[in-house]
Amino acid sequence: MKVTEALLRQLKDLGVEHVFGLPGETTLALYREWERFPQVRHHLCRDERSSVFMADGYAKASGKVGVCEGPSVGATHMVPGVTEAFHACVPLVVLTSEIPLRYERRNMLTGCDQTALFQGITKATLTATASEEVPHLVRLAFRTAVTGRPGPVHLRLPSDVLEGECPDREAWADPRYGRFPGCRSVAAPEDLSAAAEALRGARRPVLFCGQGVVHSGAWAEVRALAERLSAPVGTTINAKGAFPETHPLSLGVLGARGGRSWANEALAEADLVFFLGNSTDSAGTDGWRLPDPNSGKTFLQLDVSGEGLGLNYPVLPLLGDARETLRGLLEVLGREVAPDRSPWLEKLAGGREAHEERVVRALAERRELHPLHVARILEEVLPEDAFLAVDPGVAAAYSAAFLRLSSAGRRTAYNFAMGALGYALPAALGARWGVASGAPVVGLVGDGSFGFVAGELETAARWGSRVIFLVFDNRTYGWIRGTERVIRGSELGEGYGRFTDFAPVDYPAVAKGFGVAGFEATTPQVFREVLSRALALDGPSLISLPCVPEDRDLPPVPGWCAEALRAGMDCLY
Repeated sequence: MKVTEALLRQLKDLGVEHVFGLPGETTLALYREWERFPQVRHHLCRDERSSVFMADGYAKASGKVGVCEGPSVGATHMVPGVTEAFHACVPLVVLTSEIPLRYERRNMLTGCDQTALFQGITKATLTATASEEVPHLVRLAFRTAVTGRPGPVHLRLPSDVLEGECPDREAWADPRYGRFPGCRSVAAPEDLSAAAEALRGARRPVLFCGQGVVHSGAWAEVRALAERLSAPVGTTINAKGAFPETHPLSLGVLGARGGRSWANEALAEADLVFFLGNSTDSAGTDGWRLPDPNSGKTFLQLDVSGEGLGLNYPVLPLLGDARETLRGLLEVLGREVAPDRSPWLEKLAGGREAHEERVVRALAERRELHPLHVARILEEVLPEDAFLAVDPGVAAAYSAAFLRLSSAGRRTAYNFAMGALGYALPAALGARWGVASGAPVVGLVGDGSFGFVAGELETAARWGSRVIFLVFDNRTYGWIRGTERVIRGSELGEGYGRFTDFAPVDYPAVAKGFGVAGFEATTPQVFREVLSRALALDGPSLISLPCVPEDRDLPPVPGWCAEALRAGMDCLY
């Protein structure tokens, strides 16, 4: 059997329906065979970086392994997306073709040491040195991606290997490894008993969910535990959707990206913090200050990876899959009634209500469209099954803090492991294939990010994707300006713009040039009307949202609120 046929048969058996990529001379043998495999759909994009972000968005939306492919000449372009997936624990299989390895040290065009390139940003980088070993490496790649700490795996396929043959009997794969988790584990009984005892003795426990809860599909178990314990629940920005944010026990997003003062104060006041599938990274913990590792609190941590347990906090460890381990913990806890936490919960509810009153006033005072309006109008208009892909910057800050998701599940894709620009537009396109056909997909795109990936609007038009792109147009790398303003403690001079500012761009016109419907909204009313029109379209659309740079209207970031107050701004933190 041709090795290319075996590879495609394995992808089909693994349940892979979508692969994102673009062609190169070293991949021609695979494409030649791919014409006979319509079951595994190839989606042509315009940039290898985008192919990885598309696979990332697809994986987050679907719960399946994201698969992308690129030629040898484009392998270096894939690094930003692979790095994000590695640090965010997103299972991808990254296929790259390559020149024949015997020419690797002869300066052959497009060749490079791909193994070295991907070594530090994948769980494994595998190279096929012979055609007959390709089926084995495919099975290994998928199994590695979805077991233990999930993440990307790179498979390097030289062009001469792709031209070869392998035994027919090797063209098989186990479909369980096309989804994640591929296998589930449970923490030891003695650790479950110790965790239950600690939770029973806590007066102010907080459950702090990370993306591992979403990867595991453990949102029902988190809710059951929260209600059993009467314990409030917060999430990291990457785990938004792990718990319904309209639930009385919800703290929403915590930490430096999306946290609000009343919710972060709850985390600071807790006497026990239970990290659930939470990597305890700097964004979620405001630089490991929230909560303070040396505060004397009790810390529990549930993680599928031993290397992540106790990485930044002294914890009672629970090594296992989030869903299965929480089910075990609930059994150990039994049906006992939680202690009366009403005074603390009432205090938290008062903080939430007071903050919401500030938000309502701010909405009423701002006549021009503001990112705050955008978040709340999306909350009002979008159905529960909508999926959001969100760029770093103002789009992430306001959507994380103020767009309340009423149901739990795979609802969002943020890239706050690395936070590279150029993410949301391709991630939304990938997510489109990972959600139900009737579910809206919305990409919240910064104008700085748009410049990285504008060409993928042609991809959106060619695919006919029902995706709405909201472009926050402040004509600058606004987060850089905001950070510098806080550091200086004063306004930035006009000359600083040479480092950060863009010329005006007519984004609706750009969209229309690519075959995408283009709109602009400058007031809340117009945005609500235009959004409703876009939702009714049977194809892609873009809505330009003019707004001011972050240094002129500081977003709700804990470390920025002092400068906001000094400057007379209400950053709504």
